[in-house]
Amino acid sequence: MAANAQRGFVLVVTLWILAVITIAASYFAERVSRSIALAQQKQETTAQQVEFANTRADILYRMGTTLITFSGLGNQPAIALDDRPYRGSGEDIVRLQDNRGLLNVNFIERNMMPRLLGQLGVPIEKRDAMIDTLLDYADMDDLRRLNGAEKSEYSALGLPPPPNDWLASPYQLRNIIGWRDQPELLENLLRFVTASRLFGFNPNTAPPEVLASLPGGSLETAAAIVKMRNEKPLYSSTPLPGFTAGVLDPEFLYFFPSNSIRITQQSKTLPWAVQYSLTLTPRSESAPWRVDYYVKIAVTYPSENVDKIQKLPAQTPATPASTGDDKTL
Repeated sequence: MAANAQRGFVLVVTLWILAVITIAASYFAERVSRSIALAQQKQETTAQQVEFANTRADILYRMGTTLITFSGLGNQPAIALDDRPYRGSGEDIVRLQDNRGLLNVNFIERNMMPRLLGQLGVPIEKRDAMIDTLLDYADMDDLRRLNGAEKSEYSALGLPPPPNDWLASPYQLRNIIGWRDQPELLENLLRFVTASRLFGFNPNTAPPEVLASLPGGSLETAAAIVKMRNEKPLYSSTPLPGFTAGVLDPEFLYFFPSNSIRITQQSKTLPWAVQYSLTLTPRSESAPWRVDYYVKIAVTYPSENVDKIQKLPAQTPATPASTGDDKTL
């Protein structure tokens, strides 16, 4: 009986040991499998970051060496400067937007900015106040407009005072009274505004929403303008009767891209996108361009029909970048 009891005890201990070994082996196998998966994910992310950097380097090289034409960056096929997507290296997506195709928060066009705000859902009774606070934020005095806000109003809310200078980035709108408390509005609006020190407006590169903000315009007329310019770039305001006559100063309209381009780049594996604005400075002794601002932003990667997005066209032979008569301030 004692021998049987001893053998039974040994069997139980053996089974326990085997169970512990099995659990430990499963645990370590899971850890190894997880480590391999993380290593593979890290490797893929690193590869995507390399491709991301390759696309950025490609764009910067083109910006510094490629001729700008009415059609965009380079000769046919040119890279359009109307924020349309292109596939870069790998699965990253890049968009180039002529800043003159956007509404400028440093040079507010009173006939267009209120209309754009209206498209984005801002009630008519709030639009003048928003423009007044924007103007007070950027002007060089402490005089408060009727619906504006100066240092005392910001101090009362515990906010940093206005810089009383031009905005360096459109993202500074997030600091302005009357704008900062509308994050959903700003998320949409930031696609259509710029802080570049440019005068004028280019209907050849403007998004449909901005074209619809032209006096007398609508999304339907904007679609018609986009169709016209896709067939052939506009060279004058002649095809735009009713939009500009007697309302916009003819000197406000330009039809050639500016020397200031907003670039937005995103990748499938990265949780953020980057956006930066470049101003070409071909006569500078230090660099062929200047980075006006660089920010990380949240942009949803288009998970569908990515393969249908056009790839960046092949590079054309290097020629000095040209920006025309830009009237950059």
